[in-house]
Amino acid sequence: MYRYFMPAHRVSIIGALALLGACAHPRTGVTPGVGEAGVAEDKCLLSTGPVARHATITIGLTEPVDPRHVPFARNDAERVVFRELYETPARIDCEGHTLPELAGEWTKDDGGRRWTVRLRDGAQFWDGAPVTAQDVVFGRGGLGYTLSALDARTVTVTLAKGQDDLPPMLGDRSLAVTKPAPDSSWPIGTGRFWATSATTTAQEIRAHSAGGDTLMFKLVASGDARDLLDAGVDLLVTRDRALRDYGATLQNHAVVPLPWDRTYVYVTADPSSARFDGGGLEQSVRTEARRAEGGGWWLDLKGCGSGGAPTSSPPAATAQKRILYSRSDPTARELAGRLAALTHAVATGRAPDDFSAALAGGKDLGYVVALPRVTPDACRTAKELLPSWAATFTGLVETRATAIVRRDGARWTVDQDGTVHLAR
Repeated sequence: MYRYFMPAHRVSIIGALALLGACAHPRTGVTPGVGEAGVAEDKCLLSTGPVARHATITIGLTEPVDPRHVPFARNDAERVVFRELYETPARIDCEGHTLPELAGEWTKDDGGRRWTVRLRDGAQFWDGAPVTAQDVVFGRGGLGYTLSALDARTVTVTLAKGQDDLPPMLGDRSLAVTKPAPDSSWPIGTGRFWATSATTTAQEIRAHSAGGDTLMFKLVASGDARDLLDAGVDLLVTRDRALRDYGATLQNHAVVPLPWDRTYVYVTADPSSARFDGGGLEQSVRTEARRAEGGGWWLDLKGCGSGGAPTSSPPAATAQKRILYSRSDPTARELAGRLAALTHAVATGRAPDDFSAALAGGKDLGYVVALPRVTPDACRTAKELLPSWAATFTGLVETRATAIVRRDGARWTVDQDGTVHLAR
């Protein structure tokens, strides 16, 4: 059976690249039977070392984490942390298999248009309260599907179109089950690990399990993430090629490329500004990148209606020719700078919330937007990340992160969206 890496350090990278081909073109809607999850998950393992009971596992973080963003991660660090603390009804592994998480078992009828999902036995919040079907369906739903509580432990999913396999939208992060915490810190989740304001400082987040295990998320304090690797962290996810190359020099760590998970697109209301030769853009960024080829889910949103498809024309552009990007995203900054040179415009950074507001307004020449390469719910993702006005989309580059994992440490696996987490 293939693994993401082999025992020898140099060979590990080659082996990981070979296997990654399967994850780079993930399938969706393929559902192993309940109880077969371990078989499918093996193909997505990054490492196979056992996890000792009552262990402390250390994860290095190079970006800030804000509990107020739960469950919608804004960077890779939040994605790693939120994935360990909060659960969705299902998850989608690197091959596109939909696997049980809060869901314990399911049946389908009416040609796959109706799915009955029973929560796993013993599912509960961190405070011990049982998870109910109403907790799963409350305030949730999307275009093309509805959720309802059949009884306290059973959720009914009704689809506009039948599917042969468990619907991938059950793995969408918008369905992560949470409830407010008394101290307004970390929302209370259902994951194996829990965190509170008392376990969180500016330098680290400690998450504990009922079994005595501890996840220690350490934020780089010195500004140099190499210090985290030198301290022997079990996992560090990075998009910095220099940090990846440094990790490759460490004998006790293996460097593993993750699935291509992010596509950067140029969004504009002026098609003439998108007439540039995008060749070589992948060389202008400091992360691992390749040229974006072919279509994407964002090019066909007609079925979304007001849930994601364009509904209006953009307002008149400002006199200044600006290409905007999110200031917190270095790859977007580098791409915007290159595009500005090609189109004789000015690259301008904005804070994430300001960037989203500017994109919605549509008054600038163009915008560099980072989109997930795959998504379980295209309409919801479009509504969250794309403008409602008619726009031209030009694919720029696809990028992926790298996992640096300590040998003989914890067992890690990767999901379809490139998120690394502990394997059960």
